[in-house]
Amino acid sequence: GGPVSPKPKMIYMVALAVGLGLPVGFIFLLGLTKFKIEGRGDVEKLTRLPIVGDVPLTDEKTGSITVFENQNTLMSETFRNIRTNLQFMLDNDQKVILVTSTVSGEGKSFVAANLAISFALLGKKVVIVGLDIRKPGLKKAFQMSHKEDGIPRYLADPEHTDLMSLLQQSNVTPNLYILPGGAIPPNPTELVARDSLVQAVDRLKKEFDYVILDTAPIGMVTDTQLISRVADMSIYVCRAGYTPKAGYLFINELRDH
Repeated sequence: GGPVSPKPKMIYMVALAVGLGLPVGFIFLLGLTKFKIEGRGDVEKLTRLPIVGDVPLTDEKTGSITVFENQNTLMSETFRNIRTNLQFMLDNDQKVILVTSTVSGEGKSFVAANLAISFALLGKKVVIVGLDIRKPGLKKAFQMSHKEDGIPRYLADPEHTDLMSLLQQSNVTPNLYILPGGAIPPNPTELVARDSLVQAVDRLKKEFDYVILDTAPIGMVTDTQLISRVADMSIYVCRAGYTPKAGYLFINELRDH
């Protein structure tokens, strides 16, 4: 009555199951070994916080400043889009924007600097404050002249320090001013915890349309959590292929509290 073994239907079913199961299992296991985000899709899965923009990777030769007046480059349009989204999210009386990240190297200062320039090119008077006083980066970003005095001096002795004298005007646009981090103090956490930080930000809010705070990575030190009390909005910068997925557990905890 014909062959009884092997059974073709059974072999085809096993081959189909193995053919589908092996690649699916491999992709699943590969996903388990990816501990860093790879793009916007990963971020949307890990947190419900709104995404204000996607910044493309830039060539290191272009430097830290990529937004210039009367230039319709991809980077300029990117930061215009982010600027517009932030304006819709901020109320009329809100003007202090904090920029942070999980770890060092994610592009936090790069985003803060170019966002500040983008607001300044809108005709707004903007100041960017270097509150990452453990590792100041604004001098390098803006190629500023050497000046040791910065925000730590005011925080340490507000009664005998003129805050406005510590500001330097940017050579990118006259509407932008920089308050650098200055010399690295021995007690950065204690400085940002003082009431003098609130006094400094209140003074800057009276003088400027927007105050951008470039802070330390929040996943590494407690400084930024202390600074956040004076901010109206916080921007959390992450980098594809660099930011660990585990960092979003901390982001979600901050959101809930």
